[in-house]
Amino acid sequence: MNDISSEYRPSSGRKFFMHAPPFKGRRSKKTGEFLSKRLARIQPPFDGAEPWQCSVYYFWWEFLRRHDGYRDCCERGGEGRYKKLYADFGDVHSYTESEFWAWWTAKMNDQETRGEYLFAEPKARPLQVADRVLNTQPSDTLLVEIPLEVRTAYLVRSFRRLLEEHKGAVAAARRVSRARYPVTATVRLVSLYQTLRVWDAWIEHGRTKKKYEIADLAGVYVNRVVNGETVETLKRRDLPYKDVQNEVRRRQVMAVNRYLTAAQDYIDNVGKGQFPLRNEGTKAPKRYKTRGERAR
Repeated sequence: MNDISSEYRPSSGRKFFMHAPPFKGRRSKKTGEFLSKRLARIQPPFDGAEPWQCSVYYFWWEFLRRHDGYRDCCERGGEGRYKKLYADFGDVHSYTESEFWAWWTAKMNDQETRGEYLFAEPKARPLQVADRVLNTQPSDTLLVEIPLEVRTAYLVRSFRRLLEEHKGAVAAARRVSRARYPVTATVRLVSLYQTLRVWDAWIEHGRTKKKYEIADLAGVYVNRVVNGETVETLKRRDLPYKDVQNEVRRRQVMAVNRYLTAAQDYIDNVGKGQFPLRNEGTKAPKRYKTRGERAR
């Protein structure tokens, strides 16, 4: 979590997000497509996704709701290990799955909603006369000497040319988020959605079903063709199919393990205010654990 003072927060005007924020969104009655050009460029994470579900910030909220320690904090009214995180994110369990928009738009202060408070970039720094002491110049600032006698139009052209000459530094500075909680990595929304589905299926059915059955429940895709054959085609020809079936199931188990490993990382780190962050060396759970067991 970034430690940003209140003076560095957006004060007015439209807020800027490094990643596409949730929108209410309106769709065309004829095509069903989003009217917003920005939303139209976003691939929905699943069929029928609401506009506000087409954002990494929505999945941040969802994975936080899977964190057992944070759930306990919410049940204790914000007390305990996750007290500081609770002060920012609030009781995410007081909202149902369909009430994300109410959580996102809840007022944090006179100027910001919760989504803006957590994830919006600070207001742009104004142009100003800079100190001439170069060793105090931060890496994301370009010290410029402006000849005041020159006409404004020429100054604008010169300024644009100067930015072009330093476009590498400009691009690097603009890639750095200065939000209270910056997104730590770029992960496709459809992958976050699939990871969430596998985790939820595992939590609900992990004691009673095999991992290849979890794959079917969660809609995990694997290649079912083995040496040019599938279980279905072999069955139709009344030929042995067990070897092919076992290989498909092995692929399903491997896929589920990958998703469970990712989910465990995301859930662990979202409790630290970081998402979607992966760890080194995490292993997929071998069996479902009760909430009490996972909290130990």
